[in-house]
Amino acid sequence: MVYQREIVEVPYQFPDGTVKPHMALVVSPPNLQEDEDGMFYAVLISSKNYNPQYTIEIKGEWLMKPLSKTSFFVTHILTFFSEDQIIQRLNNFIRQPYYDTVVNKVISSVFGIEIE
Repeated sequence: MVYQREIVEVPYQFPDGTVKPHMALVVSPPNLQEDEDGMFYAVLISSKNYNPQYTIEIKGEWLMKPLSKTSFFVTHILTFFSEDQIIQRLNNFIRQPYYDTVVNKVISSVFGIEIE
């Protein structure tokens, strides 16, 4: 079981077909994993900021343990994984108020709905 707000490492497949391990923020609740045999949704974390209109820079105080380099939540890349695809659990979580900020940006980026 992974937990909402947890940061894990998973294999991301990119549009060109390459697969690379990347950190990701789990955004779906645990009951989805229970109902769907371990499936969860996660938002890509990257050290690259290719589309700044869709990214949020991760500040050190946002996480239980700061990341070692400048990184971004890539809010338009929301992907589902199964629990058995987790490469590594990082024992790191985003703090609640900042999680809400990320989720609101995902909703805005993917669905075009602004939440105040």
